[in-house]
Amino acid sequence: MLVGYHNRLICSVSKYQPNNLVFIRCIQAEENKFNHLLIQMKDGLAARPQTKKTQTTQKQIDTLCIGYQNKDVNVHELLEGLSYVVAKNSKSKR
Repeated sequence: MLVGYHNRLICSVSKYQPNNLVFIRCIQAEENKFNHLLIQMKDGLAARPQTKKTQTTQKQIDTLCIGYQNKDVNVHELLEGLSYVVAKNSKSKR
């Protein structure tokens, strides 16, 4: 979820060095979006179901993180595995 937030923020700013006003407007838009979502959740709107692809990706990430927590995977292997998962999924979007 945090990655989605950052991607959305980067896309909405869409400038390498935005001025303060552009940045503030993007943050305000994010706040409005969050408040709208919060109202929907309070009213009982269910989150949309994850796709099979998203579930598979999340399982791969969880497996790597659990392996790292259990010291079965070192930090280099964790980062390499995560970069593989991300790269594999970003290629399929093109």
